Amino acid sequence: MSLLNNKSTLLAQSDVQAAIGGYEELFDGARSQTGATTTEASIGNRQKEYQTMVNSFYNLVTDFYEYGWGQCFHFAPRFKGETFNESILRAEHHLCSKLSLSSSMKVLDVGCGVGGPARNISQFSKASVTGVTINAYQVKVGTDYNNDKGLGEKVKIIQGDFQQVSCERGV
Repeated sequence: MSLLNNKSTLLAQSDVQAAIGGYEELFDGARSQTGATTTEASIGNRQKEYQTMVNSFYNLVTDFYEYGWGQCFHFAPRFKGETFNESILRAEHHLCSKLSLSSSMKVLDVGCGVGGPARNISQFSKASVTGVTINAYQVKVGTDYNNDKGLGEKVKIIQGDFQQVSCERGV
C-alpha cells in the first residue's frame, strides 16, 4: 500500500536513504553547529550542484507535499465553511477567469510540481497547459495523473530548469 494515490512513489527505504545522503552531502560544512553560518566552499558547492540539490530535495519531499496538500503545492485564502480543496479550486478558477483563458489558448506553468493546478486550469478553461519542473520524479507522477484524468493531450509536463528555458512566441 502506497502513502499516496500515485503509483510512482519514491518512498522505498533505499531511495529515501540515497536521496538524504546526496542532499546532506551538498551541505557539508554548513551548520555543523546550531546557528553556525555556512562556509563559502559549501555555498560554492551548492551553486555548482544546484540541479542535483534541487532534484534530491524534491525526490524527498514531493510525496510528503502531496500527502499534506494534495496535487496542488500552493495555498489559497479560505472562506468560512470552505474546505482546503475548495479554496484551491476557487483560487485557480478565479485566475482562469481574470486571465480570460479559453480553449484556444496555451498556458505555461513554471515550477509546476506534479501539475495539479495545470490540470485544474485546463479542465476549467479548456486551455492547453505545459508545465515545467526541474524534477524527473514530478514529471513522471504528473504525467501519470494527466493520463489517468484523460488530460494527456491538453496538459503536458516537461523536465527543465525554468531559469534556463527560452520561450518563443507561439510555442
